[in-house]
Amino acid sequence: MQHQAFRLSVSDASSVSGGGVNDDVVGHVANTAWVIDGATDIGDGPVVDSRSDAAWFAATVDDWLRARALDLPPRLEDVLPDVTEHAAQEFARLARRPPTGRFEHPSAAGLLIRVAGPELEYVALGDCSLLVESAAGAVVRYGITDDEAGDAWLSQHLSTAARQTGPDAEPDPTQIRARLLPTLRKARERMNLLPGYGVFSITPPPSQYVTCDRIPVREGARLLIASDGFMRLVDVFSEFSLEELLAETFEHGVSTMIEHLRRVEEQDARCARHPRAKRSDDASALLATIVPGA
Repeated sequence: MQHQAFRLSVSDASSVSGGGVNDDVVGHVANTAWVIDGATDIGDGPVVDSRSDAAWFAATVDDWLRARALDLPPRLEDVLPDVTEHAAQEFARLARRPPTGRFEHPSAAGLLIRVAGPELEYVALGDCSLLVESAAGAVVRYGITDDEAGDAWLSQHLSTAARQTGPDAEPDPTQIRARLLPTLRKARERMNLLPGYGVFSITPPPSQYVTCDRIPVREGARLLIASDGFMRLVDVFSEFSLEELLAETFEHGVSTMIEHLRRVEEQDARCARHPRAKRSDDASALLATIVPGA
């Protein structure tokens, strides 16, 4: 039985800084697309000659993918050793000083998709999301579970840091982040270790942390890939369900949705109602539709 071949038709993509340097990148070439969410620097200044190691790393991964998107291995997860080796070599070549610790290794969450034949293949590390519309109109999320989304692991630490500002004082995002810094550095020391967590970085992620799969797709299915900053609309502020987010983003466009996100963030500028590590995060998303192949 011959299966129908599909291709990826990208209709919109945007990446907007949350203020200052944008550590996100979103890109696509032919039937391959990706979002890379650089992990905010928590060291004592960039190790490489860049405004941030996170932005440099995201751009390095993006450049590598753009150069090789038409010649990726048959199994998409097999890109990880090659992109890791490339980033490690570039970091060693460009570093102005040794990293103080593992917490200064550049890293990023990321999600990469490719349409091949009748399937969509994805590989994910960290907290980026893939939303795919089913024939019935329901939206299925891949890459991260709902329970893990929205800085879930930080929730307890955020609440504790907020209480330390005093029982009657409004939380101050800058003070909260300063109090969180030791916790963030301790957590970052566990990147790509067991036990720990997996990300794109200059060390390879243990296979246990790599999420990958092949998904049968249908003609006309709509999909979205996004960084956790964009997904705050669902995971932090509960502005939309997954179905609503996909529909609204296709109707109004990624940039308009990010503008809405910024208004919502500004309404809780001191992070009191919705505790979070940063008032505004970089936000990135890409929209695409599954269409018949050539």
